[in-house]
Amino acid sequence: MNRAAAQKRILLLGDARQVHLARWADYIASIGYEVLTVSLEPNERVPDPKHRIRLPRFLPPFVRYPLAVPATRRLIRDFAPHVVNAHFLPNYGVIAAMAGFSPWVLSAWGSDIMVLPQRSIFHMQRTRRVLRSAAFITSDAQVMSERLVELGAAPERVLTFPYGVDRKLFRPAAESSGAQGPRIISTRKLEAVYDIPTVLAAFQGLKHSLNTASLTVAGDGSLATPLCEQAATSPYRESIRFTGDVPHGDMPALLRGHDIYVSMSVSDTTSVSLLEAMACGLLPIVTDIPANREWIESGRNGLLVPVGDAGALETAMAAAWQDAALRKSAALANHAVVEERADWSENMSVVGALFDRLAGSARNMDAA
Repeated sequence: MNRAAAQKRILLLGDARQVHLARWADYIASIGYEVLTVSLEPNERVPDPKHRIRLPRFLPPFVRYPLAVPATRRLIRDFAPHVVNAHFLPNYGVIAAMAGFSPWVLSAWGSDIMVLPQRSIFHMQRTRRVLRSAAFITSDAQVMSERLVELGAAPERVLTFPYGVDRKLFRPAAESSGAQGPRIISTRKLEAVYDIPTVLAAFQGLKHSLNTASLTVAGDGSLATPLCEQAATSPYRESIRFTGDVPHGDMPALLRGHDIYVSMSVSDTTSVSLLEAMACGLLPIVTDIPANREWIESGRNGLLVPVGDAGALETAMAAAWQDAALRKSAALANHAVVEERADWSENMSVVGALFDRLAGSARNMDAA
């Protein structure tokens, strides 16, 4: 492609089905970059221009993503980016590292750093190699940044900032609907790490004492079928609703129609789902893990419960509903927390400044 030297360009590598990648693409374009998004997955969410690399789905991931390297190199050659930004280490981080382009930035998402490296020596060695290759690494939580350094990343190459929420969209309801409750919602993916079975078990216990309670499970994932089957065996199945994947633009209204947000995640970094619920005024009940403790002080702006403990979650949901004063004070506290620490545009300016610096250096090299 013949491109004007003045145009800043970023090639974005990631799973195009994920709303987080689409948000990054939109933000990078908004600060003056030409963005080409490249993915092996269907490009449903991300804006144009975009390119899908098509490889057989039956191939295992550890084969499939490296096979995309030649096509990625051709796209890099034609698009001539000043920076490559790869999201999620085991697949697109691997592609970026093998493609040989510099500078490239890895954006870690959580389980790729907190969970996957421990699976085997292969996973650990792959993680360390990719981290060494990246010029910089973005992290959304202090706990993840500490783990990145333990895995060999130089501290000065790790940028820590929560990705945040769009506060124009995610805001509390103007007034209470007066609906019966508690109306409880989970917006995590239907994957093992988010432990939705414990949420279902706790809700069933809660219904014994609070017959007006309802549960919405908003999300999709590989465990959708067994989780729906589990809910179908509940005597309270009429009070449990599975929405499937919810468009990002519809999420604020969905959240505002609920009172309590729950997440029983076994491992996490800064959860955007949690921040969205906080911004919409819900009372968060989440697992007592380091990443959640960066945001929730139990008894002040939410409640923390042990991982995997359905009884504790049931008790916390009942207590939250009975304590209207806590729900009101937590909503006020969380509004302030989100305003101060979790504004999307303000927080993303950190990565914007990084890209500007790297793109400036690359353009100077081009001109030399």
